[in-house]
Amino acid sequence: MTWVDNIEKQWRDSNYDMRSISPDHYVGQCIRSFKLLAHIPWDRVDDVIIPVNVSKSFHWFLLVFRIKLRCLHVYNSMMGGALHDKHVNIVVCKLATMIPLFLTSTSFYGKRLDLYANKLPNYVDKFQSDPLEVKHMKRVPQQEESSKVYCGLYTCLFAKYISNGVFDMHYVDIDAKYHRQRYVTIIWHSGKTKNDDGAINESEVTGTVGSKFGGPRIAKEYAPNTSNYPTPKSRRSNLR
Repeated sequence: MTWVDNIEKQWRDSNYDMRSISPDHYVGQCIRSFKLLAHIPWDRVDDVIIPVNVSKSFHWFLLVFRIKLRCLHVYNSMMGGALHDKHVNIVVCKLATMIPLFLTSTSFYGKRLDLYANKLPNYVDKFQSDPLEVKHMKRVPQQEESSKVYCGLYTCLFAKYISNGVFDMHYVDIDAKYHRQRYVTIIWHSGKTKNDDGAINESEVTGTVGSKFGGPRIAKEYAPNTSNYPTPKSRRSNLR
């Protein structure tokens, strides 16, 4: 969110100049598959899982970008409370605004012509740079009032369900203590195996460290020049 906060402020301060939305920015690189362990660009998937931290509330929640629906689904394990919801909504609105701008900057739509060729209802009569729709998923598992420190655990479990194609979680019952013990055990065994085998994590073998240990250095793809992009003005009031 630090990346998004900084670039969103820069974009607004520049009077919404698209030249500030560079495909080589960290957000643009993530969309193009760099800085990701899986090295899969967004144009090759239909759903993007985005764990988000709200620093003002010390809270984790999950966003899922449903590309074909052109919508951000919000999975929040601690809904309720005007101030808390306000902090979450500010973060969600920033991402709903900035993601389409970076999709335009990185030529995403040119690689997903099916979105328009199939005349998907959420893309008809929409500008590519329009903000995404937002849907707060109701009836998702909620933390108990006494277990506020479990938000990261719930976020991981939401991601696990979604990665297995489960988007409707109203019937899911989460035993937080059980899953916390389970993840602690997995992490402990992983650390022990790593230490015994002298292994390194996946995150440690990407980029320059990967080439240092004999792994491939993945080159960035060609980034289009955005310096000549027109600066849209007519719709800016909708993004404020």
